[in-house]
Amino acid sequence: MTRLIKCWFVTGVAAILSACTFTNTHSYQMPKPPEHSAENYYAAPISELSVKAYTYMLADELLLNLSANKLAGKILVTNFVDQKTRLNNPESGHPLASLGGQLEEGFVYELTKRGFAVVDHKLMEQVKVNEQGDKIWSRNKSELKSRVDARYILSGTLTEHERGAVVNVKLIKFSEQQVVSAAQGFVPSNVFWTEDNIGLRDGFLHHKGERRRTY
Repeated sequence: MTRLIKCWFVTGVAAILSACTFTNTHSYQMPKPPEHSAENYYAAPISELSVKAYTYMLADELLLNLSANKLAGKILVTNFVDQKTRLNNPESGHPLASLGGQLEEGFVYELTKRGFAVVDHKLMEQVKVNEQGDKIWSRNKSELKSRVDARYILSGTLTEHERGAVVNVKLIKFSEQQVVSAAQGFVPSNVFWTEDNIGLRDGFLHHKGERRRTY
């Protein structure tokens, strides 16, 4: 009788665990994808992660075989641009209008946190103070340094997809135009549409963002 109870207990626990299993992907806990069915086969992928999480996963792949000690020099991170035009998406209504800037800032954060030296090339030589605030960044060449002390450039392109965007990242040794490392990923469209990422829960704003890191 005791053995029978133990068997039923183990079976029950296994059933509960299998009902809500997670898989670890690039140090993030992500729910396992549902089984394919006619009902959800054509459904657009909905991600529970945020841009921050996808940046982290791309950085994991890009820096897999690299370390701050191996790269002797500073890194300059540029804005991610459209793959076809190699330009930013200036239209405010364009779905990728803000994604390139978010990925740029995200990689500055990830590289700095992992011990790499990062250069802010948009930083002005002087701080401008006015009624609107304190200005320290600019895109005007006359307000920036003519030379930047950086040996590597991190650049990226975005390819628009009906369900999101394909992101390609390159780490380039500038003097030799050598691609030191590269990474590729896909960001579902609901991640960079803010109205799909923000909702109300018990009267408070809730971000349907990334799950906690598992390290």
